[in-house]
Amino acid sequence: MSEDLVDLIPTRQSLLGRLKRWDDQESWREFFNIYWKLIYRAAVRCGLSDTEAQDVVQETVIDVARKMEHFTYDPAVDSFKGWLLYLTRKRIAG
Repeated sequence: MSEDLVDLIPTRQSLLGRLKRWDDQESWREFFNIYWKLIYRAAVRCGLSDTEAQDVVQETVIDVARKMEHFTYDPAVDSFKGWLLYLTRKRIAG
């Protein structure tokens, strides 16, 4: 998948709902396959090395997993990708 194509993939509320279950490995794998490049690209654009960017991907996905149980998706307030990039920037800065 091209780096820019992830930006065009619509956020699927059904996938986000399934991520509320820690044990739904298939949904988490699907989430990772869709969004890891977005996180990685943001980290590299902030000047991180490949290894550092990979660490940010791992840590951000773990952060998402911890927050998903109480996460409410409201596209009128913010996009899911916006929230994901916010978590990514916090991880990079932190």
